[in-house]
Amino acid sequence: MSSRSCIRIVQFVTFIVPFTVWMGCSGGTSGTGGSGGGGGVAGNGGVAGGGGVAGSGGVAGSGGVAGTGGVAGNGGAGGVEYKLVFEDEFNTGTSPSPANWTIETGYGPDGYGWGNNEWQLYTDLPENVRVEDGNLVLSAQCPEAPCGVRDGSITSGKINSLGKFDFKFGKIEARIKPPVGEAAWPAFWSLGVNFPSVGWPLSGEIDFMEMHNFYSDERTTHFTMHWCDDSIQAPAPCTHPEGWVYDSQYLTFDDSLGDDFHLFQAEWDENKIVGSIDGLVYFTKAIDPATMEEFLREFYLILNVAMGGTLGSGDQPPNGTETYPQTMLVDYVRVYQRVDDPN
Repeated sequence: MSSRSCIRIVQFVTFIVPFTVWMGCSGGTSGTGGSGGGGGVAGNGGVAGGGGVAGSGGVAGSGGVAGTGGVAGNGGAGGVEYKLVFEDEFNTGTSPSPANWTIETGYGPDGYGWGNNEWQLYTDLPENVRVEDGNLVLSAQCPEAPCGVRDGSITSGKINSLGKFDFKFGKIEARIKPPVGEAAWPAFWSLGVNFPSVGWPLSGEIDFMEMHNFYSDERTTHFTMHWCDDSIQAPAPCTHPEGWVYDSQYLTFDDSLGDDFHLFQAEWDENKIVGSIDGLVYFTKAIDPATMEEFLREFYLILNVAMGGTLGSGDQPPNGTETYPQTMLVDYVRVYQRVDDPN
């Protein structure tokens, strides 16, 4: 990544006037101004991160010893002291540890591409999901053209920790090298553990890292929160554009984020959520307990590589110029909680 990185932070919230703020360029000149974004489009365009729908799971576990690379540590913002409560370094075995993860398969409960019209079939095959050379490998594949929409030609990988590890508050981080090809939609995100019973967005969603190239580009990462504001009813509870609320901000660099590993991080407590990449904070959202109670409950982790769909391709089918494989490498996932947190 070049030494001159322009940082652009944009916030969209459905119940206020959108705005754009230009921060300074690191090593360059600063800028001001910018235009507002359109309401009703999450994170520069589209629907919930990585899918908005997840699968099932079943118990907690560790994933090995703390590894190298990236910035982890027990320190946090404002001198907060953390203790490690979950880690997976992906250093053992050939597939994700079943003590930590469930491999999701299929096209989603409704058969409609996980609620986002995604193209891929999630499988548990090693070409799509494996552990190799100290990394989790999630790879979207289409070995033979034509590559179509939910016809079995495109496969990929997705894992979640539902029923195996959940958390409320703390510091969440993963060191990831994302795929950045056309129509690729990689994500590191989370849903409330009550998702199977209450659905989305009542469960709440936090997207720690989400990238897509139709409405965005390979130099940009997005951090997004989705929830339901029960105080806003139109035309029915938790429906767009009022009751379903989201806050999405992004950060753009000069160079592709797919060229190397990056540390995607969030710090979450009862008052706010702060998101960063490689130590650069670009997302901050205060939690209103009266309207954002979703974020005062437990969540579980999800990692996946989607193809196409609402954000990956603007709901368009493959055009034949996409390239495969599109592979996400995950060096580690770690979750810390405050030393003084009774949870």
